[in-house]
Amino acid sequence: MRFALCSSLILASIGLVSASSCRCRPEEPCWPAEKEWESLNRTTTGRLHTLRPVGAVCHGSSFNYRACNVTKEYQDSSIWRADHPAAVQYSNWEMWPEQNQSCYIDAKRSVPCGQGRVSLYTIEAESPHDIQAGVTFARKHNLRLAIRNTGHSYQGRSTAPESLQINTHLMKNKTLHKNFKPAGYDGKGTIEPLAVTLDAGVQLFDMYKFCGENGVMAVGGSSHGVGAAGGYIQGGGHSMLAGIAGMASDNALEFHVVVADGRHVIANEYQNSDLFWALRGGGGGTWGVVTSVTVRAFPDPPIVGFTFSGGGAFGSDSYWDAVEYLNAFLPEFNEAGGAMYYYLVPDYTVSGEQVSMFYAEGGFANHSDVAEVNKLMNPFIKKLGEITGSPFNYTASLTPKGTALFTTNFKGPDGGGIPVILGSRLITRDLLKSADGPKQVTDAVRSLKTIPGNTSIGYEGIQGLVTAGPQVWANSDVDSALHPIWRETQLHLIVARGWDVDTPFEEQQVIQNNLTQVEVPILKKLDPAPKGGAYLNEADAYDEDWKSTFWGPNYPRLRQIKQKWDPEGLFIVRTGVGSEDWDNEGLCRK
Repeated sequence: MRFALCSSLILASIGLVSASSCRCRPEEPCWPAEKEWESLNRTTTGRLHTLRPVGAVCHGSSFNYRACNVTKEYQDSSIWRADHPAAVQYSNWEMWPEQNQSCYIDAKRSVPCGQGRVSLYTIEAESPHDIQAGVTFARKHNLRLAIRNTGHSYQGRSTAPESLQINTHLMKNKTLHKNFKPAGYDGKGTIEPLAVTLDAGVQLFDMYKFCGENGVMAVGGSSHGVGAAGGYIQGGGHSMLAGIAGMASDNALEFHVVVADGRHVIANEYQNSDLFWALRGGGGGTWGVVTSVTVRAFPDPPIVGFTFSGGGAFGSDSYWDAVEYLNAFLPEFNEAGGAMYYYLVPDYTVSGEQVSMFYAEGGFANHSDVAEVNKLMNPFIKKLGEITGSPFNYTASLTPKGTALFTTNFKGPDGGGIPVILGSRLITRDLLKSADGPKQVTDAVRSLKTIPGNTSIGYEGIQGLVTAGPQVWANSDVDSALHPIWRETQLHLIVARGWDVDTPFEEQQVIQNNLTQVEVPILKKLDPAPKGGAYLNEADAYDEDWKSTFWGPNYPRLRQIKQKWDPEGLFIVRTGVGSEDWDNEGLCRK
């Protein structure tokens, strides 16, 4: 296999001025020679590959009719995207607008396919040894490094232009432990009755299936194609199970991680405890390449799941009155053990008619009495219908083993393959319990304008995630990098924006600027800094106040730990700890 890059690709990637403070780039003499790439390939036993964007087969001289049709058929599948190292889940992060490089699959065939932010090389790692080889090679040659499992990053942290990618997606081992003792256990700490070790490539649906087969459960999200050991848990990890078990990061017991100097180390409360602290909420892609994580498990609980949906007249005050009533209901609902994902589409077209829509799904973990849940929910559902003048649909049912809810109800691929950007804010219990808090939240949401009648961009809308709860609040004594605002959070409020693949970069920038400069500030006013914050995995990638927004008072300590473990900045991601020293792409120091 040959690894020389064609001159056209090299020239296409030239953009920033080379300097000693920059990463080595393909057009420079410092770039590894072909024989050095071949040596890396031998070291990793043939796991090094060159990458081109997945859309390349639909454009220019690389056009392949059959391959393009297959790509178009599967481009929306999160599973297909996770399996392709050149793809990420949100396609805007495969592009590089500042260099006018894009390769959207559905764009016209005549549009040139630029490499964009897609890595030039990948190591499809199957062992820590493969990862160590990649980290050592990148450090030796001063290369931009990217870490990827499934590419589920709304901030583009899985991609980096002109980079060497370490792809952990093939590392799938899972182990159940009884009476787990972390490495270095001193006989004084807690022995966990149940725990599960998950390799870096394990996805949440793998985890749920494995747990279900063994009669246990571990904390994870409902987007079950997400990796269990990567940015999800390292960023905190909210969940429908958080109310009974806490955040995913609260349940991390031990990480195995390849750090910047190439060592494969263990981080837990007994050894490398500062790194362990940072890995639990300090953000993915920043501290090293995690090869596995061990998490607390517990007996598989019953879950009473539910859905409800309805709508109102387009533009009506009654629709927004119902939203306010929903927000006012959340404290009682959440404190009773409920978790919920609600979706608002204020301007939706059905059979040519504009309407305002509601949809929600959720559950009560560790509950088995459907009648008891209905006793709480039925009056609420009835009131929504009375406010809007149209009855709401509601169903609830018991799943005796909670893992089955995730492996059955949430089976199949998550959606993906479209351009998406987010803005968000964590809304506290105190605000929602205050006399005018629900109205403040509703008025803020109402002022966020969605694209009228839009159905082509699947993420355009507003989401409310009630995925904290009693155990998250009770875990305030857990010492980790997680933003402290989570211990007071009741609602994770998200606004999602997108565009069509043919939208010019200039118009994309207008959408992005409006989100960052207009819409997110509206949300920030609800719970302002220095106390307020946002969930770092689902937030504005261009927030200028990201250090405070994502970590609050924890940032100075995170910065110190970063300097200790990665003084040269080998592991840099967008709006990650230490990224303030670099440009947006992590190519040159400021």
